[in-house]
Amino acid sequence: MPSVPGVIRLIDPADDRDMRAVFDVGIAAKTFDLPWFSPINFSSWLIQMRTPDPEDAQELYAYFDADGTCLGTNLLFIPLEDNTDKVYSLVDVAPEHRRKGVGSALVEHGLARARALGRTKVFAETLVPGAFDEQHGFVRFARSSGFSQGWDDIARHLALPVPQERLSRLAQSAAVRYVGDYRIETFAGRVPEVHLPGLAELMRLLAVDSPSGDIDFDAEAVSPDRLRRMYDREEEQGRIHLSALAVHDESGAVVAQSDLTMEPPIDFAVQLGTYVHREHRGHRLGMAVKVANLQQLQRDHPGPAFVRTMNAETNVHMVSVNVDLGFEIVETSTEWVMDPTTR
Repeated sequence: MPSVPGVIRLIDPADDRDMRAVFDVGIAAKTFDLPWFSPINFSSWLIQMRTPDPEDAQELYAYFDADGTCLGTNLLFIPLEDNTDKVYSLVDVAPEHRRKGVGSALVEHGLARARALGRTKVFAETLVPGAFDEQHGFVRFARSSGFSQGWDDIARHLALPVPQERLSRLAQSAAVRYVGDYRIETFAGRVPEVHLPGLAELMRLLAVDSPSGDIDFDAEAVSPDRLRRMYDREEEQGRIHLSALAVHDESGAVVAQSDLTMEPPIDFAVQLGTYVHREHRGHRLGMAVKVANLQQLQRDHPGPAFVRTMNAETNVHMVSVNVDLGFEIVETSTEWVMDPTTR
């Protein structure tokens, strides 16, 4: 039982007052814990929360004390068309209200909701500075809550600007392996319609091929229409989205992609993902699309302090690309998993 009496309730995304309270708790928690964190603005977050994809439901819960003050939140992501055995949970507790049972109450409420949905896997994430630390408070909380360690991803930052000589050298060394069979194309904002089916197929397979310990994932329900909705949402938010694609010359198929996003006034870019189709690996296409997108970023949007990316340490090929580019380790992200039906 929490030491602070209160109630957990489902938040209506249309309620500006509750959404503001939830937003403020999330910003306070992340600012306290993550030295690199830079928040998006409230209006952009509202757009994101109020226009979810129909393929993934979102349920936002918050713990309120007797005075109506929001102490903590739990955002559940619930896949509806793929991986329907899973729920993803993101818990935040205001720093001044930690160690009072609020986080535990939110976790238990989320597990109960997952059981009601018939899900058998609940995922939660922790971020700790540097290497995995068994004694970190987040890790201890995850274990005490009953979660088991699934797999680790390593967060790396690349200081900007990257020297042009380095980018040119890496681009040229990659080109030796692919020129004549593939071409690299870059885009700001929407990717042209002709490429959307191929890009959607790549993004469908990303979850399947990403290292995830002993846990299997279905291909995600990504379609051209879902990508169009994403672009609509980003344009409304004022978000900058840069894409680099590798296109197979003979077939015209999109076989590799890399995406960067930024949202002013945030002073860094986020690497959303880089993926090479399993049938077209071995041609340095991962390096080629990453370099092309960085060149586009530095040419058209100078100013960000760094690029943030995250990869499993076992993904040796992408890790080597990141190391060659100059990315440096800053954090370890651990994915935790629990079967809620065992509680």
